[in-house]
Amino acid sequence: MAARCARASYGLSLLIAACAGSGDGLDENGRPGAPDGGGALTPDLRSIQEHVFTPICSQCHVGAGAPAGLRLDEASSFGALVGVASSEAPSLLRVEPGDPDNSYLVQKLEGRAAFGGRMPLNQPALPAATIAVIRQWIADGAPDVAASDDVPLAVRTVSTSTTQIAVALTRGADASLVNETTVTLERSLGKAAARMVRARTGVSPHNVALILVMPEQALEPGEYRLTLRGTGAAALADWNAVVIDGDDDGLPGGDWAATVQIGVAP
Repeated sequence: MAARCARASYGLSLLIAACAGSGDGLDENGRPGAPDGGGALTPDLRSIQEHVFTPICSQCHVGAGAPAGLRLDEASSFGALVGVASSEAPSLLRVEPGDPDNSYLVQKLEGRAAFGGRMPLNQPALPAATIAVIRQWIADGAPDVAASDDVPLAVRTVSTSTTQIAVALTRGADASLVNETTVTLERSLGKAAARMVRARTGVSPHNVALILVMPEQALEPGEYRLTLRGTGAAALADWNAVVIDGDDDGLPGGDWAATVQIGVAP
C-alpha cells in the first residue's frame, strides 16, 4: 500500500510539473529532463547520480573534506548514503530503504531536518518533482546502480562519525565472517603503541554491502587505523568464499587498512 501511495505521489508531482508554466525543462512525457537535456530523470541511482548528485551535490560533497564526511561522487554515493547513520542525527539513516519520510537525505532536501540548513546549501531548493523521484528510489528499496558480482570484493568508501564507522563494499560480504577478528579499529597514540578500540562489528540490516563498526563508547577526536583482514585463515570474504581484495591489485587477498580522522561533524 505504501509503495502504491509513493508511486501515486511521484506521478502527481510530475503531473503538476507538466501542467505548470511553459513546460520548459520537461520531456515529451512531462517528466523533468536532465540539466543538460541528456534525458529524463528516473527513480534509479544511476539517473539520480547523473542529474542531481554529480552536477549539484558534489560541488561540495566530494573528497576528503566533504561536509560531515558525506561524499556524493559516483564512486561513493551509494555506500555513503544507504544504511549509513547521519552524523547530524545518528538516530536516522541518511537513506533508509523503503522509508523516504525517515531518510535524513529527504528531510534535508525538503528543509524539515532538525539540524542545519536545507540542501543544497545556499542554492535554490530542488524542484518538488525532482525530490519526488528521489523519494521513489528510496521507496523502491534504494537499490544500487547494478549488481556487482562481476567486480572484486573491495572497499568502496568509508563514512565516519563518533558513534559509527561505515565501510561500504563493492558487494555483500559473508556476514558470518564480519567480526572483531576480520575488522579492527585502533586509536593512534603518536609514538606510543596503538590502542585497540572495543567495538561491535556487523553487516547493516539495510545494506548487505555495508559493514558497521560500532564502538562501545563514542570515539574521541583523533586519528584511528581501520583494518579489514584479507589474509590468513580468518579473512573477510563474500558468500562464494572469495576473499576481499585488500591490496587493490584486482586479485583476492591482502589486508586493507586506512587512517581515518574522527572529529566533530560540521
